[in-house]
Amino acid sequence: MADLQSTNRVALAKVRETTFGVTPTSPAFKAIRQTSSGLNANPKTVITSEIRSDRQVTDLILVGEDAGGPVGGELAFSVADDDLEEALQGTWSNSPSITVAVADTEISDVTTTTITVSAGGTAFVAGMLTLTQALPTAANNKLARVNSSTATSIVYPAATFSADAVIPVGASVRQVGFQGASADIAAVTSGGNGLTSTVLDFTTLGMVPGEWIKVGDGDTTNCSFATAADNGFCRISLVAAHKITFDRVPTGWVADAGTGKTISIFTGDFLTNGSTKRSNTIERQYLDHSPVTYEYMRGMTLNTLQVEAKQQAIATYTKNYIGRDAVLPSPMVRVSGATDVAAPTYGVLNTSSNVGRIGFDGSTITGPNFVMSAQFTINNNIRAQQAIGSIGAVGTGNGEFTVTGQLETYFGDPTIYQKVINNTLTSFDLRVGRSDGNRESLLVDFPSIKLSSGSPAVSGKNQDVMIQAGFQAIMDATRLYTVSVGRFWYLPIV
Repeated sequence: MADLQSTNRVALAKVRETTFGVTPTSPAFKAIRQTSSGLNANPKTVITSEIRSDRQVTDLILVGEDAGGPVGGELAFSVADDDLEEALQGTWSNSPSITVAVADTEISDVTTTTITVSAGGTAFVAGMLTLTQALPTAANNKLARVNSSTATSIVYPAATFSADAVIPVGASVRQVGFQGASADIAAVTSGGNGLTSTVLDFTTLGMVPGEWIKVGDGDTTNCSFATAADNGFCRISLVAAHKITFDRVPTGWVADAGTGKTISIFTGDFLTNGSTKRSNTIERQYLDHSPVTYEYMRGMTLNTLQVEAKQQAIATYTKNYIGRDAVLPSPMVRVSGATDVAAPTYGVLNTSSNVGRIGFDGSTITGPNFVMSAQFTINNNIRAQQAIGSIGAVGTGNGEFTVTGQLETYFGDPTIYQKVINNTLTSFDLRVGRSDGNRESLLVDFPSIKLSSGSPAVSGKNQDVMIQAGFQAIMDATRLYTVSVGRFWYLPIV
């Protein structure tokens, strides 16, 4: 007897569509890590109105179909990159990187000073910090500072690497920050908190206003400011050739000349909300069936994305799609030319050791208003567009981009409650990431929010008084966006 279908044997994958509702030719399906999938097709049927003398119904007529639904997952670095891009309808601005797809091709050689590449070398400019990974010699996988570059070479100081002649698939070089020469970078307060340089040109390093950066590398000798308060996360408000101005700095920021220091700064990829709507074909495989059953949900446009972090739990997210239709191929075979792209393998993030910061009004929330839970929902208010001549939707329409959320905190003092009462403009940011390996992290920033609800809740005896503060994110008047996401591929421990 054939096995019945188990939920553990249902595979989910997706591919971006070029044309709404049309699966690309020879699609490369990216595997989706999931905890649940409620995707479904809902046929719309109508009973015939024909009157018969024998009182019987002769037909149930299919007149339309709605398709879509939720997919749940656990948050891990890189697994939600496409989902964030689709939810924000923006486009990732990526730091320079080269990854080997064909062995010994994109990167073909490593000498003691030079990484030889097939193209793209000039994107790596002097002063950049790069992270090399998956090179054959283990000691070659590390941080290093770029000296110079050409289209086909990235050049480093003498004796940076050992020779690697054959470079495998998956090996990579990626910018993760930059480093000044000795005493070139200083922390300043005059003219606004920021960093200044004498030689290094900050405008060549890919930074933009609104982006967060990490100042200092306490893991490496002389790569942090002597003033501890000047080493931490800062948000950029302006980038000039020899000054980066910040509108958010760690508490206690002061001037520090950086004497004798080669200050390291860590940067990442950057995403803000826009209006570029994207659709997908989602493939669901029922692997216990023989032959395998394939189901294709076409035109799947991400409508909402909710991220939730509760105390002592796994950080989770749920995405909800609205699309065109669902089809089962006949005969039951996979779409022609389909290939598979494995999902990222980074570990899931918890809310105990993987939350680096919950920021409110520019400062990290610690005590006395300790956070019990935080969640936010991005809603594109997508609508399915129906028309005569089509069972499924002919398209999806964009609506207003809205972001709401909630912070549940202990009622340690009245500062949060006061902002609710006074309709005070404030901000909220959340950084989650690995505490091991390269400390890969995501930083979500809502630069302008107003608290829309919340008052102290007295629920009975022997309980802590809590406040659940709902918020509405609004367009920041300076940056002209509502939400940004930073993606850090490397962060120091200190």
